Amino acid sequence: MDKMALHFWSRLIQGAAAVVLALSAVLMLAPPLGETFFHLVYFQQPASPVPVPAEIQGYLRFANGIIGAVMAGWMMAVIVLARGPFRAGERFAWNAIAWPLLGWYLIDTTFSIAHGVWGNVLLNTGTALMFGVPLLA
Repeated sequence: MDKMALHFWSRLIQGAAAVVLALSAVLMLAPPLGETFFHLVYFQQPASPVPVPAEIQGYLRFANGIIGAVMAGWMMAVIVLARGPFRAGERFAWNAIAWPLLGWYLIDTTFSIAHGVWGNVLLNTGTALMFGVPLLA
């Protein structure tokens, strides 16, 4: 693949990672907004369908913050790979981005299907497409 095409696809991967980083930041820095987003994904409404005691809400905010931190770390690695070795056409960079993404998608989406959380299936599929299109190109 020529350098211009690799540069273009690298930018799309970085853009996709930036979108995930933004969601990660919301989970860590603005927990109520992150909760609203996930309530919309999980319950199709902006609030929990049941009252959540303060102790449990504190734990959920902590857990969502940890999820955000893990996602942020993963996306930082993706950006570094996309900016350097992927753009240079090194095959290992494609593997280092594509295989973990595929593993995440299959595991998380299967888990979501098993629990009937169709909003997360759609969110996962949209996220996978943001990365998958440039990777497959």
